[in-house]
Amino acid sequence: MKQFWQSESVPQEFTEHESEKVQCEEHFQKTVKLENKQFEVSIPLKVPIYDINNYIGDSLSLALKRFLNLEKKLHNDPSLFKEYKSFIDEYIDLGHASSVDISQYDLNKDPIYFIPHHAVLKPDAVSTKLRVVMDAGMKGSNKMSLNDLMLTGPVIQADMFDILLRFRVHKYFFLCDIRRMYRNILITPEQRSLQNILWRDSPQEPISCLQLQTVSYGLRSSSFLATRCLYELAIRYKDEFPLGSKAILQSSYVDDIVQSHNDLDTIINIKRQLIDLLSLGSFNLHKWCANNSAILSDIPTEKQQHSDELEFQKEIKTLGLKFNVNNDSFQFAPMLEQPATTKRQILSFISQFFDPLGLAGPLFVQAKEIMQSLWISKVGWDSAPPPEILTKWQEFYSSLTRMQPLTIKRNVCLDNQTNAELVGFSDSSAKAYGCAIYLRSTDKNGKISMSLICSKSRITPLNSNLSMPRLELNAALLLAKTMARVYDSLKDELQIQNVYLHSDSQVVLAWLKTNPIKLNAYVANRIKLMQQLTNNYLWSYIKTDQNPADCLSRGVSPCDLMQHPLWFNGPKFMLDPDYKFTEFNYEAVKCNLPEIKVVSGDLNEGGPVCAASLKVNSVVGNIITKYSSISKAQRVLAYVQRFISNLKKTRSEQIKCNYLTYSELNQALLLIIKHEQMKYFSSNIKRLQEGKQTESSLKGLNPFLDADGLIRVGGRLQHSALPYAHKHQIILPNDSYVTQLIVKNEHVILLP
Repeated sequence: MKQFWQSESVPQEFTEHESEKVQCEEHFQKTVKLENKQFEVSIPLKVPIYDINNYIGDSLSLALKRFLNLEKKLHNDPSLFKEYKSFIDEYIDLGHASSVDISQYDLNKDPIYFIPHHAVLKPDAVSTKLRVVMDAGMKGSNKMSLNDLMLTGPVIQADMFDILLRFRVHKYFFLCDIRRMYRNILITPEQRSLQNILWRDSPQEPISCLQLQTVSYGLRSSSFLATRCLYELAIRYKDEFPLGSKAILQSSYVDDIVQSHNDLDTIINIKRQLIDLLSLGSFNLHKWCANNSAILSDIPTEKQQHSDELEFQKEIKTLGLKFNVNNDSFQFAPMLEQPATTKRQILSFISQFFDPLGLAGPLFVQAKEIMQSLWISKVGWDSAPPPEILTKWQEFYSSLTRMQPLTIKRNVCLDNQTNAELVGFSDSSAKAYGCAIYLRSTDKNGKISMSLICSKSRITPLNSNLSMPRLELNAALLLAKTMARVYDSLKDELQIQNVYLHSDSQVVLAWLKTNPIKLNAYVANRIKLMQQLTNNYLWSYIKTDQNPADCLSRGVSPCDLMQHPLWFNGPKFMLDPDYKFTEFNYEAVKCNLPEIKVVSGDLNEGGPVCAASLKVNSVVGNIITKYSSISKAQRVLAYVQRFISNLKKTRSEQIKCNYLTYSELNQALLLIIKHEQMKYFSSNIKRLQEGKQTESSLKGLNPFLDADGLIRVGGRLQHSALPYAHKHQIILPNDSYVTQLIVKNEHVILLP
C-alpha cells in the first residue's frame, strides 16, 4: 500500500542536513577500496563491531528454528528445493560464500550474527526465477537485529520518474542490467562474521555454517553500498569515460540501465564506454536489448534479452513496466485473476497497478476511489466490503476484463524536431483532482504533435470541506510541482522553448495574479509556492470540455481509455501551427474574488496610525521598549489595534466588549514578532520576497515567508499531520529583547 501511494506522488528532494546520511557517506569514503578491479566496502554500523553481541544477543537459535521450517517447506516441494540448492551452490562456487566451523566462534563474545533466509520467486523472470534473500531484520534474544544497528545511507541514484522521462524523448535506446551487482562487491573481512547463514543439502546431513563474503540482499545498507560503488566508479573515471559515467549517474536504477539518444553513433559509443567503465569494477552487463540491431552488433547472443525461446516474445520488463521492444511501446494490461471478494484481496489487486508516469492515470481514479472507501470502512481485512463498495468494485473489475491492452509509444518526439514545448493541464472534481503534462513538438516541415508524457492524480479527502475553488487550487499546485520536476529532468535533453500551464478555473488563475498577502492563509501559502515554481511559465485558461485533466478528475472507463485522443494527444486545436498561447486576463474576475483576507486595521499593512504621522514600526517599537512583560506589551498593542479597527467601522460593527479575545491577543503578538524580524532579518526578508534563498545562518532552517509576512521554519515536517504552527515555527532573533521577554514569560508560567 505504501509503495503504491509513493509511486503516485511527485518525487521530491530534501536538502536539509541529515546527520545519519552524512555519517554513512563519510564512513563509505573512509573505508571503500578498489583493488584488482573489485570493490571492498564496510557495513556502516551505528555501534562498534566489538559491541554487536551485547546489543543483539543470541541469533543462532532463532536462525536455526527459521531454517528448519524452511527446510520442511523445501522438501515438500522438490522443484523449489532444486532451484534453492542450485542458488546456494552457485553462491559457494563463485566464492560469494565460504564454509566456516561454528566452533571457531565464541558465541558469547565474538561479533556474530546468523541471518535467516528465504526464497523470493519471480516466475516471469527471464533468467533468475528464484532469489535467496537474507532477513537481517530478525531480532536476537536482546530484541535487536543487525539492521537495527546499521545506517541506511542516502539515496544515490536518480529517481525512477526522471529516468523514465528521459527515456521517452530520444529515438534510439538500449536496456541492460548489471549481473549480480550486489555480489560483485566484497565485505571487509572483519565484518563477514556478521553474515552467517545455515544450510545443508539433506536432513540427514549435519547443518553447516556459510559465511557470506559479499554484499547481501536484505541488509539495510546493501542498496546504498552497491549503488554508491557504481557512483564511485563513475566519478573516478568520468574524464576517461564521460559518456559511460553520465549513463551510470543519470540512467541507472538499482541494477537496471535505461539509456536513449537521438544519434545512433553516440548511443553505440555510450554502450562501449559503459561496458569498459563497469569492467573496472568487475561489473558485467547482460539482458541487453535495443531498437536498432547496430547497437547490439558486438553483444554476444547469450547476453541479449531475447534469445531462443524469447525470440518471438519481445515483451520485457524495464523498471517495473512492461515494454514491447518490437513496437517500442509500453504495455498496460492488468493481471486478471479470480475476482477479489474481500477487503484484503481487493486492496492487494489494486496495489499491483504500477504506473509511475501516470500514462494510464484515468484508469485508476475509480480504483483509488474504491481503495479510499475500503480503507475507511469498518470491515475486517478478510471480510467482504459493504454492498455499495462491492458493487462499484465488481463493475470496475468487469470493465477491466473487457479492456484491450493499452499500447503507449515510448518516443514522444518527432524526427528532425526543431521546437519543443511543455504543456500542462489541471482539473478537479468533487471526488478527485489531477494534472497531465504533454510534449508539443514541431519538426522542420511545420508538423506538430502532442503526446502525453506523465500525469499525477489525487483522491479528494472525504473528511475535508474544501470548496471547489480550493480543490481547483490543489490541482493547479500539483501541476506546478509536477511541471517543475519534468522541466528539471528534461531541460538538458531537449531545447525547451516554452512552458504553458492551463486551468479551467478562472478563480485560481486570478489568485495567481494576486499578492499572496491579500489572500487567506490556506490559499496564500499555495499561491506563493506556485508563483515561485512557475515564475517563468505562462498560465492560460482552457474550457472544461477541452481539458485533458478532466479525464483524471472524473475518471474514464477502462474500455474507453485506449480510444481517447484528448487524453493521449491533448486538445486538437493545439495541433494547429497557427495556434498562439495567450496569458489569462484576470480583470473580469478580480472584483469578486473569494478568499480575499479582511484586514482588521492599517497596523497589519504597516500604514499610518490614526491621524498621527507615526509609522507602525515606531508605535510597536515604543510599546516594546516601554514594558518589561511580553504579555503587557501584547495587551496594550491589542487595544491599540482594536481602537484603529473601530475607527473604520460603524458604531454597530465596533467591538465594545471589555476584554480582549484570543484572536486580538494573537494578532498583537504576531505584529510584535514581525517588527523584530524586520529589525534583525530585513535582508533575509527581502531575499525571500524575491524568491531567493537566504545567505545567513537561517539557510539551514529552509525559511519561508508565510501569508502574514513572518519568517517560519521550512523542511520535511510539512508532510506530517502536526498543526501548522508546530510544523513551521516562527523564527525569533537571538539577540532580540522580545525573544528574552518571551522566554522569561514561558519560564515564569512553567515554574513548579
